[in-house]
Amino acid sequence: MSITLRVLLLAAALVTAAWILRKISKLKVKMEDAIFWIVFAGILCILAIFPEICYWMTSVLGVMSPANLIFLVIIFLLVEKVFTLSIIVSQLEDKLQVLSAELALRNHSAEKRLKETEETQRKEAPGENEDVSKREENEAAKG
Repeated sequence: MSITLRVLLLAAALVTAAWILRKISKLKVKMEDAIFWIVFAGILCILAIFPEICYWMTSVLGVMSPANLIFLVIIFLLVEKVFTLSIIVSQLEDKLQVLSAELALRNHSAEKRLKETEETQRKEAPGENEDVSKREENEAAKG
């Protein structure tokens, strides 16, 4: 593995770790996501610092070069992350559909109760107005 690749891996790992630690300190990332990215940065660091691991894994897995193995590892980890995020998005979409349906039912129920209340008030209102007008007439007749 070339020194350039090792330096790039180490730089990428340090930038990733610094970025995720900054996001953690601002509470902008969930802990499980932070753990993934810290482990990802750690794997990159280990592969950059100890290239013997890459050479050993290259011979065991039958990969042509250590650089290809590094790219394979990175691609594998990122595909796993995308798959996990896809599952989370699917679950959130399901929850959103349920919440939308529940909100629609609650709005419909609230509108129905409001109409019933308005109708009840309309039915009671004319009787009250007649009573008030009769009282006014009686008071005017007495006065």
